[in-house]
Amino acid sequence: MALTNHVDWGKLDALITRQQRNRSVHSPAISLFRWWARRPHSFAGAILDAAKKEFGSGTFLVADPFSGGGTVAFEATRRALPIYAQDLYPWPSEGLATALTAADPDEFRIAACGLLKTLEPHRKHYWRQSRQESWETTHIIRVRVAVCSCCSNRFYLFRDALISLASRNGTETFAFFGCVSCGAVTKRRQGVQYFACEGCGRRSKAATPSPSSRTPKIRCPHCSVPHLLSQLLASAPEWLPVLLREHNVSKKGSTIRAVETSDRTNDGAIQEGALRSLIPDGLETAALRRYGFSSWNQLYTTQQLKVLTAALRAVADVDASEAVKQHLRLAVLGASEMAGYVCRWERYNPKALEAIANHRFSRSTVTVETNLLSTSGRGTLPRRFEAAEKALRWMRSEGYPVQTAHALSSSPRRTVNGALIVTGSSERQLLKKGVVQLVFTDPPYHDDLQYGELARLFHAWMAHDGHGRQPCETDEAVPNSVRGATTEYYEDKVAACLTESRRSLAASGRLILTFHNKDMNAWRALSQALFRAGFDVVALAVVAAENAADHSKRGKESFLSDLVIECLPKNKKRRRSWDLKVLGVTASDERKNLQAIGLALAERVNRGEGEIEALFENQIKCLQVTQVLIRRGGR
Repeated sequence: MALTNHVDWGKLDALITRQQRNRSVHSPAISLFRWWARRPHSFAGAILDAAKKEFGSGTFLVADPFSGGGTVAFEATRRALPIYAQDLYPWPSEGLATALTAADPDEFRIAACGLLKTLEPHRKHYWRQSRQESWETTHIIRVRVAVCSCCSNRFYLFRDALISLASRNGTETFAFFGCVSCGAVTKRRQGVQYFACEGCGRRSKAATPSPSSRTPKIRCPHCSVPHLLSQLLASAPEWLPVLLREHNVSKKGSTIRAVETSDRTNDGAIQEGALRSLIPDGLETAALRRYGFSSWNQLYTTQQLKVLTAALRAVADVDASEAVKQHLRLAVLGASEMAGYVCRWERYNPKALEAIANHRFSRSTVTVETNLLSTSGRGTLPRRFEAAEKALRWMRSEGYPVQTAHALSSSPRRTVNGALIVTGSSERQLLKKGVVQLVFTDPPYHDDLQYGELARLFHAWMAHDGHGRQPCETDEAVPNSVRGATTEYYEDKVAACLTESRRSLAASGRLILTFHNKDMNAWRALSQALFRAGFDVVALAVVAAENAADHSKRGKESFLSDLVIECLPKNKKRRRSWDLKVLGVTASDERKNLQAIGLALAERVNRGEGEIEALFENQIKCLQVTQVLIRRGGR
């Protein structure tokens, strides 16, 4: 019987949809370190429970060769299953190893409080007194300054005049608008069509239409000469503080207001030697370079650099166990994603978004500095320590592995006792032959995500802290034109990793993959990789995977579901693809697309012949799909 037949897919869909709306509540471990395209914890748990039923065993070895955010490892640990997890990059693998290392939550809380007390002098930088009340600046919003090459006047890159609502109150009707001519902000009702600047009197539109060109032009408000935005951003960045959010320490309230001359918002000179490593070229990091950033330290304000550097230094001196220090260090490194000159301000729900929110480096010209020591605000150290303590208590209640070990992929092969986390390419795994009962993973989603480039920010801080290993991005199974990695290269890498997984898989073991993509090239490569690795597809399912309310999904033709592919090592006597059933399908075009591509992939893998495009088109006709989402080069 197929393992996936043991899952109640309708019930699981409802559970995933509910839990994906607030994942940190249902799976607190997700807050320990950032990674991308994490699969739902409830889905991973359901597959592991189904495997227990199918194998008729309470314990067996699970392997995840593309472990990333560690969802499979966390859920295997909760079920007392031994787990082997491997990832190419140090940030997720070392983060997962730390997360699975037991630490006393009470000791952690005491150590975190002591660390914050040590950093208190840095926090005072953001404080001010007013009428016997204490105020703390939690966020400083800045706009990028440009200089007209024609008239030499300065102007301000408010790409949209509306900067922020005046508060997070659900009934808020006022907002702040920015003037491109003088940089002043003006408070007006949210729905106005025009506003007169309180600084220079210039009358401007409150809503700016989105640029129709991929190379937008910005017109100088002083002489009306148009400039390519890319040219305005090529020089070293200069910023003007325009808004700040303050927290009333006495009354526990907050307010957003315009910057005043007495506010401490001007940034000082960057510390010498603080994270001065150059930003490498790449598909994602090229955006940073185009915006005038050349080294990682330029993404941060001086105060943020001081706080992060002092925090990492102070962790070494904390009077606590080594496990607690590891968890503290992981939380501090995670705070590096709040880079003050890259993070974007969410104007309609006022808050700071991480520099790599939506799986891209932010390309905003209105950015926000987060006070990393404030108790109020997203991504601050106190909030991260609080989340880490919650995760530690959750892990303790669910159960840690009997042993957590961390190794490099160049190490000798070994047995797994508890959890073994490995850093390095899964083309070589440390597992012995035939010891794994379930390989459960999701390979990189073709070129949808440049995992290594996004992780460069964390790797730079790890190296700066003296604990990082140089990642080998050339081994990444992701097409990347800068590295010269093609779809064929992606196929080769995935095939090599799956072939190694097949070596470690027992004859009766299963491979479970999850995947979705709108590019037919990705599906062709995956089908070829499975065929080359020696697998047969024996069952398929479609399951909810994404939160439709996520900012990166809103209003877009995106897949919100995954195709689940169950495989066995190839066997000539096994049933062929026409016997397959696809579970968990509804009448939506999105799910029918996944059903069609799943059946096409199964036929291509099992038969070893036919073009997947033609097979897919045939299935689309049979299923009478109205909207075809998967196409060559599709996004």
